[in-house]
Amino acid sequence: MITSTEPITISEVEFDVLWKHLDLDETPLILDVASPGATWDERKQIERATWDELGRRGLGVPSNVDYRLEDLMRLLFQPKREIDARLWVGHLLRAIIATDGRRAVQATWEHGQIALREADVTGLPRHALALLPQTPAGPGASVTLRSEDFAAVAQAATPQEFEQELRARGVRAQDVETLKTMFGKVLAQGQFGSAARDSWGSRHRADRVISFYDTEEGGRYLQARKESVSSEAWTTISPADPRRMLQQITQLHEENVNNAER
Repeated sequence: MITSTEPITISEVEFDVLWKHLDLDETPLILDVASPGATWDERKQIERATWDELGRRGLGVPSNVDYRLEDLMRLLFQPKREIDARLWVGHLLRAIIATDGRRAVQATWEHGQIALREADVTGLPRHALALLPQTPAGPGASVTLRSEDFAAVAQAATPQEFEQELRARGVRAQDVETLKTMFGKVLAQGQFGSAARDSWGSRHRADRVISFYDTEEGGRYLQARKESVSSEAWTTISPADPRRMLQQITQLHEENVNNAER
C-alpha cells in the first residue's frame, strides 16, 4: 500500500516515456502531452537521456522503475472514477484525481511539470477543490437566466454594454442589478468535470461541468448549467464559498457515478 504524501514531480517528457514504457494505453486527456521524437533514432536518444535523468533522481531504470512512481502512474490508467480540473489561477493548471475503487491518485500539471501523489479514495471532490486558492463568496445573490442570454452578455466589452444587452434580452430589472454586482475583472476561473466507468468498463463523462470565476472585487462565483424538461439550457450564477463549491462538485460527481452504475 502506498502511504507517502510527498509528490513525485516529473517533466512532460518523463511522463510520456514512462507511460509508454509501462505499456499503458490511452492517456487521460487532461494529461495528454506531446510525444517528442520525430524519428526512431531521435526518440531513442530522448529515452536514453530521460532514463539517465530519472536514474539520477532515484526514480528508477527501465528494468526497475521506482515502485511508488509506477503505482501512481498505473492508477491513472482507466480509473473507475475521476474528477478533472481545468483552471486559470494566474497560470494554467490541469489536474485529475482518480481512483480504482481501492486507492486514489492526484496528478497535477502546471508549468510543464506533472506532480503525482496519493489521494483519499472517498475525497475526490475535496482534493479537486483544494487546487483553488481560498477565496470567499462574492457579493450578490443567485440569478438564473437562459444560457444563450448568458453567453451573449458574457462577450460585453463594458459594464454599460453588459447592462444594455441584459435588458434587451428581457432579463428582469432586479436580476440585471444583481448581475452587475457579480461581474468584474476576472482573476481566476475554471471548471471541474467528472467521469466514471460502468460494470462493462465503458467510460461515461458527465454532460455538464461546474464552472467558477473569481473577481478583482474579491469574491468567487459559481456557474452551473442545466437543461429544463423542455431541453432549454439555463445558467445559474451565484456567490460561492468553499462549502458551496464542495457541495456542487460532489453532487456532479455522485450524479455521474450513479448514472454510470445504472
